[in-house]
Amino acid sequence: MPLWLHINRRGDVPVYLQVIEQIRHAVQVGILHPGDALPTVRDLAKSVAISPNTISKAYGELEKLGLIESRAGAGTSVSSALGDTLRAQARADLHARLSELVIDAAALGVSAEELGDWFTGELQRVFIELPAT
Repeated sequence: MPLWLHINRRGDVPVYLQVIEQIRHAVQVGILHPGDALPTVRDLAKSVAISPNTISKAYGELEKLGLIESRAGAGTSVSSALGDTLRAQARADLHARLSELVIDAAALGVSAEELGDWFTGELQRVFIELPAT
C-alpha cells in the first residue's frame, strides 16, 4: 500500500471517497506528480484489502475530475495536464489555514512566543522525519 494512503473502515466517509481525497491530496502536496503511475486497480485493492470495484469507482471519479488518466495497456497515471494548478491552490489553502490557526491561537490566549515555539517544534519534527527531496 502506498505510504500516503490510509483507509479508515470505521469512519463515516465511504472508502471510495477516502481514496479520491487522498489521491487528490497526494497530488496537491507533491507526493504524486503529473505523469506518475498509480497502482493498478487490482494491486491497490489487494494492498488495502478492499473490493476492486471500490477502487474502480474512485479511479473513475478521479478521471472525471481530470486528475488521472487511464490508457489501455499503459495503466493509470496522474494527469500530465495538471501542471502546477493543484499545487498552487494547495499552497493558497495552506496559507489560509495558517492564518486561521494564528487567529484561533490569539483568541485562546496563546502568546506569540508560545505559538512560535509550537510551530518551531513541529517544523523540526516534520522536516527531520521527512527524507530530503
